[in-house]
Amino acid sequence: MSPLRSLAFIAFAVPLLVLCHPTAGAAQGGPTDAQSRLWDAAIAGDTAAITRALADGARIDSLDVRRSRNGRRALNWAALNNHVPAIQLLLTRGAGIQLPNLTGFTPLHHAAEVGASDAAMALLTAGADPTWPNDAGRTPAEVAAANGHGELADALSAAASRFTPVPK
Repeated sequence: MSPLRSLAFIAFAVPLLVLCHPTAGAAQGGPTDAQSRLWDAAIAGDTAAITRALADGARIDSLDVRRSRNGRRALNWAALNNHVPAIQLLLTRGAGIQLPNLTGFTPLHHAAEVGASDAAMALLTAGADPTWPNDAGRTPAEVAAANGHGELADALSAAASRFTPVPK
């Protein structure tokens, strides 16, 4: 290849590589900013990526409205996707176990909605309130039952009957 052709190739290829690089757009708040990386890591259950995103400045309880107009926090995403290690990590890092989304769904409601039993049990063990109603007045057990998750609904109802709220 002639020197002129090599230079033309470099002039074309280098900017293309930069545009396609996984971190392209991060400075503009693109999909690789710390906050988006936190939410995506919670969805995937990637605890290492959650840790990196938090170290890079992601806010643990920020509401993600990219995929759901009702919003989901990292803990909601981890619960919805039944990622127990991610739930445990987020809780140890200070995620609010009872923080609702825009319709009052807590992480426990999201676990109940999809029948994520392992996530629901992890949240209950960590102190989630199974009596907490969403904005429609439905408890996690009622959400589970309405979505065809009878065994989980029964377990959540049993947990609610034994639950003693922590005084504020």
